[in-house]
Amino acid sequence: MTASTAEPSGGDIPFGEMSALLAPRSVAVVGASDREGNLGGVAVGFLKKFAFHGPVWPVNPGRKLVAGLPCYPSLRELPSPPDLAILAVAAESVAEAARECAAAGVPAAVAWAGGFAELGEEGRARQRQLEDACRAGGVKLCGPNCIGIINTAIGLTASFSSMLYDCDRLTPGAVSVVSQSGGIAVMAHSRAQQLGLGFRVTVSCGNEAVLGIPDFVSALARDAGTRVIAVYLESLSSPTLVDALAAARAAGKPVVVLKGGGSEASNRAALAHTGRLAGIDRTYDAIFRELAAIRVYSVEELLDVSLQLASLEANQLPAGNRVLVSTFGGGNGVICTDQCAREGLSVPQLDADTMREVVPLLTPISSALNPIDFTPAMMTSPQYRANMPQVLQVLAGAPSHDAWVFLTAGLGSLAPEMVEMYDRLRSSSAKPILLAWQSPPEGITEALAARGICTYPETARAVRTAGYLARYAADLKHRIRRCAGDALAFAWGDHVNGQARGVISEHAVARILEAAGLPVAPGRLAASTGEAVGAAEALGFPVAIKAISAAVTHRAEAGLVALNLGDAQAVAAADRALRSRAAELGVTLEGIWVQRMFAGDRELLVTAFRDREFGVMVGCGMGGGMTELIDDVALARAPIAPDGALDLLARLRTLRRLPALLSERQRTQAAAFVARFSALAASAPWQQFTLEVNPLKLGRDGVAAVDGLLIIE
Repeated sequence: MTASTAEPSGGDIPFGEMSALLAPRSVAVVGASDREGNLGGVAVGFLKKFAFHGPVWPVNPGRKLVAGLPCYPSLRELPSPPDLAILAVAAESVAEAARECAAAGVPAAVAWAGGFAELGEEGRARQRQLEDACRAGGVKLCGPNCIGIINTAIGLTASFSSMLYDCDRLTPGAVSVVSQSGGIAVMAHSRAQQLGLGFRVTVSCGNEAVLGIPDFVSALARDAGTRVIAVYLESLSSPTLVDALAAARAAGKPVVVLKGGGSEASNRAALAHTGRLAGIDRTYDAIFRELAAIRVYSVEELLDVSLQLASLEANQLPAGNRVLVSTFGGGNGVICTDQCAREGLSVPQLDADTMREVVPLLTPISSALNPIDFTPAMMTSPQYRANMPQVLQVLAGAPSHDAWVFLTAGLGSLAPEMVEMYDRLRSSSAKPILLAWQSPPEGITEALAARGICTYPETARAVRTAGYLARYAADLKHRIRRCAGDALAFAWGDHVNGQARGVISEHAVARILEAAGLPVAPGRLAASTGEAVGAAEALGFPVAIKAISAAVTHRAEAGLVALNLGDAQAVAAADRALRSRAAELGVTLEGIWVQRMFAGDRELLVTAFRDREFGVMVGCGMGGGMTELIDDVALARAPIAPDGALDLLARLRTLRRLPALLSERQRTQAAAFVARFSALAASAPWQQFTLEVNPLKLGRDGVAAVDGLLIIE
């Protein structure tokens, strides 16, 4: 990707319906004055300081001039309706100001004031009034309780950010950021500005009374000048994030997300394994993975990954996880190799053809393995420095790696020459090259930034970013996709007897799974010891028996399961023991579930639930008694196709580390089960539910569900 900051030519609208807000042609500042500390006056001053491209109209009935500009009594009396109004007024006046915007034909506004939903019921009522005023009048509002909007390409500073006091010019960039936190938005933009790379658009959306993160992401996806979208969010005010991320992906815009507030526990934890494994944070992970949004975990990572992506040429993502490491000192290469391993990146030896070509060009003491150690002589010796451009081109074309972590340090007066060589290398390479330059001479970081090159002051950050790039490239290729319209047509009412909430027991869940065409280990419900023995003889030995009660969802933990019973005498004894144990626990039984043992040597968890923001989710993980101990589960939106389910299984840590744990046939059969199960779950009619199979047993010749649970909440 090549950074571009030019506005679209001709009559193009850069941000679609949001252009009046993000790229206005004129701005009014309501409540502006020259009184010290007046934010409206500050806004006018910033718009003048950074040379906003259009007219700026202060609005205040008590002033004739503000910052040397004519001041108007009201929005109606302006020369023409402005595209954007900055509402620099107190909280209690914002709703009325929004109504005045609507009456004057102003399509967009920014409200900075706090004192709304963040302050309790009175503030929530005030925010509802503001929302109603904007929606009734068709005003697109950013805020309230926000720091506002900056568009560096046109000098728009609809913001009172402290950063604007500290710089004399805004550096245009190719990254746009939208954040629910004003502080994080300002911190990120300020740091990008210091690095000389800059941002394009910065949006602090605050309380999101009218417009939220999805609206801004969708608008930025349309903007030709935005190459990468960075996002900070804590919660969603709108469930349309999926659509916004899909729009960005379709437009070829990487989205880098820093998600706060990820420790919320699920309220299903007490009843099902699912709740202990699939909290809301993992649901977000699943959404981000499906739509190839890159989730990061600090502001530093948000900046590193976003700025690196913006510096790439088109189609310059890594094809895999193999990394070439080059240094001018061996120790740094060793450390970098260790760091690569921790990021899931491999550092393979150079291929033989590349070695034969590059070795004659290096110094006698250079190492042509991987990591490559050029040694300082490759730059300090004129003889070998002359070879350096050819060496770099040969290494860039080596088939043995997918990305290059290029480490250098110092170089003194030779640094400008290295800048030239690196710039030519980066722009000609088909693979991403990440530059870590420790202790660069004065002016070198700025010289690199002027060429759109992102640099790292330490190796670990470059390696961490390389890991994110590799995982992002892989996510662009996976087949984990929600298949709209593939929900199973299923008559749930025939199987749950009109039950509106509570636990549906295993024997009923087995009938549901069977009716949906899923393989289930056959079983029968017995009301007495004699019926249990008869059921076992009819099903065939060996069998398992389980005491069934809606009051007990983890039967093995309660001592209400007996396995591998080989004859009628064993079944009768176990039946009596389970009934006695249930009496000890004070549990009323629905019966004893007698089930033929399924010969399987591997166990999976397959689960589904409805998330309040993203709809029905399906998950799979390592099952049986190890489910919560291993804590290994992968989620996706339901329903998914078998090939998507196959890729979902491949996301499990256990199977990545031990791929031979499941045969190819077992993986295919398990994926078919997960896909069919997801179609069944997607048809569930309840607002809150959990449907779980644990375990799904995998044998040599097939798979079968041997334990199921449905909780309607």
